[in-house]
Amino acid sequence: MQFLQHFFKIEGWQAQVKNALLRWIIIGTVFSTLFSLTGYLGGFHRYLELTSHFKLQYLVVGCIAFIFFSVTRRKWLSLVSLFCVALNLAVIVPWYIPQPTDATVSAGTPLKVLLANVLTSNRQYSKIISLVEKNSPDIAVFLEVNEVWSKQLEAIQDILPYSLVYPREDNFGIALYSKTALNDPAYKFFADEDVVSLLANVSISDQIVSIVSTHPLPPSNQEYFNGRNTQLEEISKYVQQLKNPHLVVGDLNATMWSPYYKQFIQKSGLHNTRAGFGILPTWPAQSPLLYIPLDHCLVSSKIKVRETKTLENIGSDHLPLICDLALPRKT
Repeated sequence: MQFLQHFFKIEGWQAQVKNALLRWIIIGTVFSTLFSLTGYLGGFHRYLELTSHFKLQYLVVGCIAFIFFSVTRRKWLSLVSLFCVALNLAVIVPWYIPQPTDATVSAGTPLKVLLANVLTSNRQYSKIISLVEKNSPDIAVFLEVNEVWSKQLEAIQDILPYSLVYPREDNFGIALYSKTALNDPAYKFFADEDVVSLLANVSISDQIVSIVSTHPLPPSNQEYFNGRNTQLEEISKYVQQLKNPHLVVGDLNATMWSPYYKQFIQKSGLHNTRAGFGILPTWPAQSPLLYIPLDHCLVSSKIKVRETKTLENIGSDHLPLICDLALPRKT
């Protein structure tokens, strides 16, 4: 604090540096506060929706600015930065609040789910194999699987002998692996004939669990934006009809703060396994300053969550996500 106070008493060329720093912090504060608000208008335009994803970054900028303006005694700028902090804390903190638990969590049948976007161009196959060997999931969903990755994943068949694979060379191939048989496996095109989702039922301790693994288009242009939103809408309609406990696993190309994600959750009745464990950003793995949570495991109300966490970097631009779940035991 004394250093900052001294810094703002300097003169000469250093004053130019001081003024430039002040100017950039003001700009950062204004834009972080503005984008914190425009994200709520994401239903009106894809550019507005884009601003909804970076809540963590807005929070960090707001905190730095608040300290800066408080020390330099700029009251109104302090209030603006505090408003920015409050806006983003309000939607980040709830993800860290532990969820109520019941006997189902400890006594339920365990189900471990792994989600990994491998990145089609990634050649670090051994990291994925080691990840599966180390964590031994009951179900694993791999995204961006092409023919080469499909061949490499055969190495995990001793652990996960059952699979449904749809390889593609355009980053939208998917592979679903399981320790138990995949019943009623199907390829499903919810919105676009070029974007596949995988469906299957698995039997876990005499209970049937329905799985939807999916990877909607990134909203990088209006066509893809509409395609992603339609796919989420159609998946929500599909899971509403499911009678079994069910989960949707994939890179949704949307964070929890997107209005389209919120609509999807509301209509589908699903719950994000992150709740109580933090926001757990997964992308981009190589640029932590831009981290946002795009990869999700969403479960129906009968499925309880023991733990959800991200795992080590596998050479992809996404971090893997692993979820320890619990199914209610049949009485």
